[in-house]
Amino acid sequence: MFDALARERDTALLDEDELQQLISERLDDDPVFHLNNGRRARITVEVDDGKATLRGLVRTALDRRRADIIARALGAATVDNQLAIEEQGEPRKRPRRIS
Repeated sequence: MFDALARERDTALLDEDELQQLISERLDDDPVFHLNNGRRARITVEVDDGKATLRGLVRTALDRRRADIIARALGAATVDNQLAIEEQGEPRKRPRRIS
């Protein structure tokens, strides 16, 4: 309990640039945010007046929700989650099988 309170106090002291950097670094370091092609998801974070805006592409709806939770846990008052989900993108062309 004490650790959670200490973390909350520390993130409350962050300015917007520091909070933006902290959220970005945490998302970059999280192994969940890998796309199906093996590359890391590109998630951009902007913080303005305590509101974090997330943009980019993630694999699943659960990954989208995880990014939202991480931003809030690190101190964002609100989150505008504009992350697109890879599986909802354009249908992928499958190679034709020639018999």
